[in-house]
Amino acid sequence: MLIADKRIELDARPAQRRRAPVEVVMIGHCPSVDGSAEWKRLARDVAALAEIAALGFTAEAERLRTLDEGEKESEPGDGALLALYRLPIPIRSLGYFQALFPQAFDTDCGYRSALAGRAAWLPGAVQDFFSGAETDSRETRTLWIIRVPESGGMRAFLPGPYADLIDTSALGAFERALLIARAGIIALPDLERLLVPAALPDVPRVRLPNPEPVFLPCGTEIDDTHRERPRSNEVPPDDDRLAPVDIVPPIARTLARLRPDMQCLLALPFDLQPRDELPAPARDFLDHLASIAGEAGSEAEGGAAVTPHSELAGKLRHLQFVWPYLRGAEQTLASPCGLIAGVQARVSQRHGTWRSIAGRPLRGAQLPWPPVTQQQATSLRESPGVTVLLVRAGKLQVDDEALAAPCLPAADLHRMGARSRAQDHWRSAEVMRFMGWIRRELQALGEQLVFDVDPGDPRPELALRAFFGRLHDAGALRGARAEEAYRIHKLPPGESTLAFEIEIAPAYPIDRLRITFLHDRHAAVADTRIEAVDG
Repeated sequence: MLIADKRIELDARPAQRRRAPVEVVMIGHCPSVDGSAEWKRLARDVAALAEIAALGFTAEAERLRTLDEGEKESEPGDGALLALYRLPIPIRSLGYFQALFPQAFDTDCGYRSALAGRAAWLPGAVQDFFSGAETDSRETRTLWIIRVPESGGMRAFLPGPYADLIDTSALGAFERALLIARAGIIALPDLERLLVPAALPDVPRVRLPNPEPVFLPCGTEIDDTHRERPRSNEVPPDDDRLAPVDIVPPIARTLARLRPDMQCLLALPFDLQPRDELPAPARDFLDHLASIAGEAGSEAEGGAAVTPHSELAGKLRHLQFVWPYLRGAEQTLASPCGLIAGVQARVSQRHGTWRSIAGRPLRGAQLPWPPVTQQQATSLRESPGVTVLLVRAGKLQVDDEALAAPCLPAADLHRMGARSRAQDHWRSAEVMRFMGWIRRELQALGEQLVFDVDPGDPRPELALRAFFGRLHDAGALRGARAEEAYRIHKLPPGESTLAFEIEIAPAYPIDRLRITFLHDRHAAVADTRIEAVDG
């Protein structure tokens, strides 16, 4: 289209889609008959290979490209790469996932249980994550998939005790998920499936007494038309089932040490020996969480001695526990974390990362199973702190985004007084998600300033004021004016070091948060620390 004498020309182009403020990582199984994947589809995706290479997997991305173009022949060591094992892959639609793993929805897994079924839970979680996203052009959800082999068992989902993020080739699946800079949520749907006991029945059996064996004459009728219940010592023990201490502490410690801005969604496992007619959360799991939370409370009062789990109390805020599971019309059990993570990503983009998903209708035809009453939901929310799914007015929704530990360390809560400690917002997942997002944004800002800013340059402070000004305009910070919403104080500079102390007043019923932003040009690092401030 030309205007006037062709000095002005309009070139209409589609608007660039916004980047997702919170990206999600899912680790799980993608079964196939021969264990393969459509790696050529990924090798020809230049944009996806560039994102994978940016994480530190340049050799893997280049190897896929050269094998696809026929420049080199495949070798025996390429089997795991061609199966796309432990390789973070960006997914932005359900169709793309199906193109990479076309047999994932129809192939059975090696582990089978009466309640969880035979199929993998990762494909269903991906489908729940993108539920409704294809029909809304405003949404830009980014999901990273990391496929792990079934032969690895439960250990394939858990981090190592002393892992770092330096040598990417030696990292496990969980540590590789931490390399994604914009990721804020991790989900492990197939770990939840493996935690479902294989012998846990779907329909409760009639419990009959099992009498001691006695000698009876031949011809005596002993058939009572009921199947004999096996004795406890006749049931083989499940040696592969991990204890809560093998699951919760490694995840909490790793996230607190390497990525304090991230959270892990994890559904509570079922009890191996349920006492009620329907399965319930595992009692040993709840007791383990309660013991850690109890130590956190005693430390806040300052009257308890240091125990082996004391250092774990504050780190428990990096896990968001969910109950119950989802079940559809076909009586198939599924993980709730895919649906919850998708809604968290959508709400973060539409309304801001400081918004909760509680009370919002969740898409999908599945319903919570086992059903939870409001009284049970309230009990789990208060202790140990669980995000519960309920059906209200015929709509599936989250009761409240509760955490098992406060979002801030016990020392900060103790300094702010008993009144603030008693408030429920300190155990809200959306507050933790908001604080993690601020960490990532300031970390990215600091990394941009490492090589081209000196301590006397005013641009860092201008960039910080612009960032928090946008938060105030969006409604994340309270106050009629920007001066009432945040304060930025530049600390005395050190050698090649910038330090800012920032106080913000979030739009939550809390007082203030103090953010310390440190930028060391000499060490080429940027650090962000968040603590509470008296009102």
